[in-house]
Amino acid sequence: MKFFVRFLILMVLFLALNAQEAVSTEKALLSGGKTTGEVKVMHILHDKTNSFAPKDGSGYLIWLKYVTPDLKLSGLKAGTAFYVNGDTGLTDWNDNSKNAQGMFTDVNGASKALLGQAYVEYKNKLLEFKVGRQILHTPLTKIKWSLMPNFYQASVLKVKPLERLIVQALFINKMAYGSRTATDYSLIGEKTGTAGVITAAIGQGAGTREQASFINLGEGAGLSSTSGMSALGINYALVNNLDISLWNYRAYNVANTVYTDAKYKISLSKDVNFILGGQYLKQKETGNALAGEIDFELYGVKASFGNQNWSIYGAYNRSNDDQTVGVRSSFFNAWGADPAYTSSIFSRNAYRQDVSAYKIGGEISLIKGLKLMVSHADYGQSKTLGWGTTGSNQDAKETDIVLMYKPTKALNLKIFNARRVSEYATSAVEREQNHIRTIASYNF
Repeated sequence: MKFFVRFLILMVLFLALNAQEAVSTEKALLSGGKTTGEVKVMHILHDKTNSFAPKDGSGYLIWLKYVTPDLKLSGLKAGTAFYVNGDTGLTDWNDNSKNAQGMFTDVNGASKALLGQAYVEYKNKLLEFKVGRQILHTPLTKIKWSLMPNFYQASVLKVKPLERLIVQALFINKMAYGSRTATDYSLIGEKTGTAGVITAAIGQGAGTREQASFINLGEGAGLSSTSGMSALGINYALVNNLDISLWNYRAYNVANTVYTDAKYKISLSKDVNFILGGQYLKQKETGNALAGEIDFELYGVKASFGNQNWSIYGAYNRSNDDQTVGVRSSFFNAWGADPAYTSSIFSRNAYRQDVSAYKIGGEISLIKGLKLMVSHADYGQSKTLGWGTTGSNQDAKETDIVLMYKPTKALNLKIFNARRVSEYATSAVEREQNHIRTIASYNF
């Protein structure tokens, strides 16, 4: 396995060095197909010294993707992408409890490979169809990841019957959880089951969920199995500046989730825009696979103002508070979703019970290629139990400062500082972060 990983790294570096030359020639790489890839490295510089904050970790991701040219039937293509994730060799494994588990898909940081994408797709002016392993960019299958992303085994049909209307239907039966899902369960989700994953990964106590391996959706939800999840989505631009989307996701015998959002843009001057957005999320149980019932609602508003060089924004989310015995009033977030406006790098508290969340932020281009982003979020004290049985003690807060330098389209360098306090912090257990991390990536 080590020999194979080293061989892949050398192959990726060779392709990266020769990518520009390959693109500039009429003879495309690999018999007319398209090859892309990325080399990405993350390294933690600092965090607080406590049992909560991950102060050590250095991981990498290398992926290589190939898409065939149109086959005999015009518009028909196939694609495959191979991913490798592991420790760069700089992680200190003497105390695993202080390591950033969200960097690795293997509990000990060993290099782990996955054929994350393997699909066939067909496109014409009216419709698109894609079946196989893939990354899904829909409101409830899209989440921030650190290195290895989430993948879905799915069939997706997209139809464009009108110029401004897009209708999508999809069916998912398996999912491969990425590296950050270990963090989503414990550090970000704080064992509430609201941050994109319900179950613990291997290496997290008695966790049995394997990362970077395709498993039945039911396993990810803490069940033996389920017959999959279907979804229907509609995106419609009523006028040039107003976009509306409506989605319904139905996980067989688990939950039905409705999500809708709208965005309206007003041009205040030649290069300054005002954008107003709204969102609504509603979830109810289906069948009796889960213990008890689900009754969750979330709504939010967001306003932003600016242009390509600078912008400021403010956002608000509110979740419901159903105190009926046996009813879950927090989001059952098992399959990687994060549409809330107020989410931060390490906080997704808006999906918990009885939360009023606020977030303000902005960004500015300092010089060409150099951008500064700052945000602050305050999450009202929730009624959701964290860390198994721990109740909330205070408002949670997070302040993020990100400096990003992109000297070329291919190279991206980033450093960020996240200062965070958990709502489950106590005088006896300090659950705070002062996290500094560097990220470097090269795309080709």
